[in-house]
Amino acid sequence: MIEAVHEDLVQTGALAPVQLGSVEERRWLDCDLASLAENRLGDLTDPRDIEQARRADWQARATEERPWPLRARNEYERCYWILEDGEHAGTIALATSSLGSKSLRVASLYVLPTYRGRGVGRRVLGRVEDALRRQDLGLRLETSWCWQRSARFYLASGMWIYMWKRDLTFCWDPRTPDPQIEVGDETATLSVPRGDGRVVLARAHRRGDALELEDTERDLANQDDLGQACWHATSTLSLALALHGWPLIRSQEQWERCHSADAGAPESLAYKITIWEAWAAKHGWAFQTPRIPGLPYPSWDELEARWDAELKEMNVVVASEGPPGGERAGGRA
Repeated sequence: MIEAVHEDLVQTGALAPVQLGSVEERRWLDCDLASLAENRLGDLTDPRDIEQARRADWQARATEERPWPLRARNEYERCYWILEDGEHAGTIALATSSLGSKSLRVASLYVLPTYRGRGVGRRVLGRVEDALRRQDLGLRLETSWCWQRSARFYLASGMWIYMWKRDLTFCWDPRTPDPQIEVGDETATLSVPRGDGRVVLARAHRRGDALELEDTERDLANQDDLGQACWHATSTLSLALALHGWPLIRSQEQWERCHSADAGAPESLAYKITIWEAWAAKHGWAFQTPRIPGLPYPSWDELEARWDAELKEMNVVVASEGPPGGERAGGRA
């Protein structure tokens, strides 16, 4: 099925494979690198215009890994040019396997500066979704909270938030309707179409620097016509609230109980935001994100010191409790 999706996108003229070993390969890699430079360094230079010195600077300051040649990368994902009227308008990489799931991963997506503002990104996502729909497959991709333009783009494109274990993981499924999110000054809702109207799946209220959040239709969670909407509603609305600078903490009790989760609870998104921003600041990367009311913003060194202290405390507790069964080492002949 995955191979059929790739063939479909090429045959319909949406994408063109990169010719490995040609000058195209270097140009494609420059576009991939330019995406990191733009989002981490604020450098908007068109990758078609860069020289070796800027390429080396980007590689040194905007990446954490060594360059990955396309020939090696091709085993796990296929790299393509996005086509607009037969011209290269950007780049995209799609996985070659679903890894046993019902969704295909988009590994990267970049639109060249001269093609922005024309709907190129939305069109190519729509074409990928159409090809996936014909195979009854979904879509997943990751982006960083600190890449605000990307996060807002994917949310506005009708995608759901699946989780935030390492980065923001967005998903789309042909059986799940697109969310409609409305965020006002004091009330926010997430709804989906159903029948002749819409049903609200999650609603939030702003109470100063505190948040109230309710799942309004838990009894709909297993309805086939809603797909996975009910399961992703709270996570997706939480991200929308964060992008609008809303508070994400309902109470200290909820923070203590939920902040280590990987999805769902807004407190867990708030906690991950502090980690993501501290990591970006440690590397000197540029980012402009909303300030979340009531949320502390520790440095990376402060976070590491806190984690070290928590680990030491945990080890002390384990040592004091002894091995399983309540027996001390050497306490039994």
